[in-house]
Amino acid sequence: MTTDPANNELPSYKGNWIQDFLVALVFLTRLPISLRFSFDMSALRTASRCFPVIGIIVGGLSGAVFMVAFAIGLPALLSAFLAIASQTLLTGALHEDAIGDVADGFGGGTTRMEKLEIMHDSRVGIYAVLTLIFVIGMKVVAISSATNPMIIFAILVSAATVSRALMTWGMYLMPSARADGLGHSAGRPPILAPLTATVIAILVAIVSLGNLMGATAFLVAIVSAALMGFIAYRQIGGQTGDVLGAIQQISELGFIIACIAVIS
Repeated sequence: MTTDPANNELPSYKGNWIQDFLVALVFLTRLPISLRFSFDMSALRTASRCFPVIGIIVGGLSGAVFMVAFAIGLPALLSAFLAIASQTLLTGALHEDAIGDVADGFGGGTTRMEKLEIMHDSRVGIYAVLTLIFVIGMKVVAISSATNPMIIFAILVSAATVSRALMTWGMYLMPSARADGLGHSAGRPPILAPLTATVIAILVAIVSLGNLMGATAFLVAIVSAALMGFIAYRQIGGQTGDVLGAIQQISELGFIIACIAVIS
């Protein structure tokens, strides 16, 4: 999309697939992309259907890093660390920061308002540190336990795709816990957004991993996301941007562990 050089105003967001993909890419990664249209956070309502597509990109990079590292003779454990590190670099540790905030808020606050206030605080507490150690550590150990690089590539792509599709269900099913912030500003997506995201995620998981592993891991990811959503609802009454990021991390971890369990 181009603009009239004499007009400094950018065209407005129209909500087509290309724009939704670009909005999702800008929001979920740190790629230096200059958009030729204007949008606000409400664009995420429809752009959320492209969240799993961004997962394909993030998981693809992570899987490629593992394959290259393993191919040049690096140990599987180190290759797995590099794979996860590449994800955090591409996303700017967006979801890792989110689950850390959730852990600090839910662990350190006694009332709903205290929990929300702690989650909004940029300082990192012991709950966040321990949670990130456990989550990243379990991912790395699980990935390194499989010796077939092609299987690891497929797992990483599928896990990143499915977990980001489940974020759209968090946006759709859970009320906003704040009167401001991402969850409130983005709003509730139309039902077609999570349904479309789910279809994309199912296709990627089944094609990449086969019926048994793909379906099993998908179900475990759903249960993991639902559990995280239930905890958030009990703790603060709904979702925030941090809660959505925590849903992504927990469901991705559940997906990876389920795949390794099937392989074993």
